[in-house]
Amino acid sequence: MKLPLRRNLDDVSRICGLETDTIIHFIQEEWVSPIDIELKMLDEEDICRILLIHDLQEKFGVNDEAIPIILHLVDQLNYIIHNSERDSL
Repeated sequence: MKLPLRRNLDDVSRICGLETDTIIHFIQEEWVSPIDIELKMLDEEDICRILLIHDLQEKFGVNDEAIPIILHLVDQLNYIIHNSERDSL
């Protein structure tokens, strides 16, 4: 089993091209759940989620109230896809 790659907040900020305050806002809103909340360590899934949230806000004009709804729907789709792939094995 491959261990998830962990990155600190500064690294994620550079990778995503976002201010650390923006990423902290995403964490405080509970849109992103760091792999280690104390050290604010994030994995690849967290980085993808941060980029998705940023795109939703900047490219599509989605407001803060709609973000959790969209994220919930994306999570449901991922769950369905994961289960259907597993069942087809």
